[in-house]
Amino acid sequence: MNEALLQEIYSEIKKIREKLEQLEELIIPPEKVSDEELQEIRKLKEESLKGEHVDWDELKRGLGV
Repeated sequence: MNEALLQEIYSEIKKIREKLEQLEELIIPPEKVSDEELQEIRKLKEESLKGEHVDWDELKRGLGV
C-alpha cells in the first residue's frame, strides 16, 4: 500500500472513532460525582495508599467464607 492510501484510511478511522465516542456520550452520559462523594473517594484512596485496609483473606476467615 502506498503512503497516501494509508493516510486516508487512518483519517477515516479517526473520524469513525470520534463519531463512536459522540454516540457513546449520548447513550451513556458521564456520571456526575457530588463533592461529598469525591471527598470520600479521595479519603479511601489515601487510606489505601497508607496501607489502612482490611486484608481480604482475613475478612473472609472472619466471615467464615
